[in-house]
Amino acid sequence: MTEDFVIREYRNVDHAQVAALNAYGLAAAGVPADADVYAGDLDDIDATYLTGRGTLLVGQLGTDVVAMGALREIDPVTCEITRMRVAPHVQGRGYGKAMLARLEEIARSHGYRRATLLTGPDQRPAIDLYEAANYTVVGTERHDLLVGVRMSKQLGE
Repeated sequence: MTEDFVIREYRNVDHAQVAALNAYGLAAAGVPADADVYAGDLDDIDATYLTGRGTLLVGQLGTDVVAMGALREIDPVTCEITRMRVAPHVQGRGYGKAMLARLEEIARSHGYRRATLLTGPDQRPAIDLYEAANYTVVGTERHDLLVGVRMSKQLGE
């Protein structure tokens, strides 16, 4: 990972880049925009992620947002990590791993004891990343025509 990669909380000026990175991620996973399980969450990021015990982080190189990831509350002890994306031209540099680690650190600081996430069964690089971080598959879910793989990890007691 290069030293000029910075992870920080989302700012409103990032919206266009975050939306574009998310659109790339959906397309790369073969998910039509109208089939997005989390549709609408990026319309009001402040209300969706930046209140309570949630967050949306961006990974920045220079002025470019090249990675993102979000955290939202499921229940008092469980959070969901979502919207994990890394721009294609910087994949393989450890930015996804760094983003996941930072989100888990924030989750622990907010008192969450378990993290869950959803990915596609064909998203092997994502599954590999999560398994390397000690997430385990806990089931599959059907969302209309899409199948998702639910993974989970204990964050602590």
